[in-house]
Amino acid sequence: MAGLEKVAGLYGFSHFALLTIPSTDEAGAEMRLLLSNWSEDFRRGFERNGLHRYSPVLRALRGGVLPLVWDAETLYGYDPDDADMSAPARFLGASGTLSGVYCPVHGLTGFNGVLCFFGAGPPIDEDAADALHLVAFSAFGMLSCIRFEENRRNNPLTGRERDCLKLAMLGKTSSEIGTILKLSEHTISQYLTSATRKLDASNRTHAVALAAQLGYLS
Repeated sequence: MAGLEKVAGLYGFSHFALLTIPSTDEAGAEMRLLLSNWSEDFRRGFERNGLHRYSPVLRALRGGVLPLVWDAETLYGYDPDDADMSAPARFLGASGTLSGVYCPVHGLTGFNGVLCFFGAGPPIDEDAADALHLVAFSAFGMLSCIRFEENRRNNPLTGRERDCLKLAMLGKTSSEIGTILKLSEHTISQYLTSATRKLDASNRTHAVALAAQLGYLS
């Protein structure tokens, strides 16, 4: 956190946050806060004004891999002389966050997120945005490693369930896994069904993929 605080200051930003990116554009889809230097009032205002689910931003972040540099005037219609400007624009003006950048990170161990920086200065240039995007990859890489290790320690699968999933990952059938583990095919199917249910997976293949991504098979 201290490192991101320092980076934010170097580029003239007062606020930073790590957020998840929703995978769909369904009603109610929203970015969720993971880590930030935001005050509680700013967080509440950000959510109250719908900035965590603003469709143009979400569509750009889900569909793009490049940093999204923005300013309050262009994106939200901020105009200090307009008494009728939108509530989000008023909130951004009052909080001194009139520009910023969203740096998306996709597919890092199955995780989609964004590192964002907000501040009162003018929009940053392309070189600065690219530099901050590298910071985003580093930040989410560290976060993924921490979560991976936590998952390993809090593994909900039994030893037999892990064994079955590891062999299934190698393309083995239930019958072949049973032969290797010296168990019946029925017992193997029960282990795989139990693991699939614990992981809330749709099928055996999905369970294997999720278990591997979460670090349960390491």
